[in-house]
Amino acid sequence: MNPSFKTALANLAVTAALIYRWLHGSPPMALLITAIIMFPLINGLLWLSQRSFNQPRRYRQGEKQK
Repeated sequence: MNPSFKTALANLAVTAALIYRWLHGSPPMALLITAIIMFPLINGLLWLSQRSFNQPRRYRQGEKQK
């Protein structure tokens, strides 16, 4: 799946959850705090999951896997 598509879906899911909570009477300050925490958290985790250190380990020939 395309990384930008994953990011868009994750941000859309957070936005939908915030709108749902707003429509059901959640206080605006709680929604603001939640948004400030959730958007960078989701985007940061997606960014970290796409880094090169997350690739499977390559072993040299003759080296045993544990």
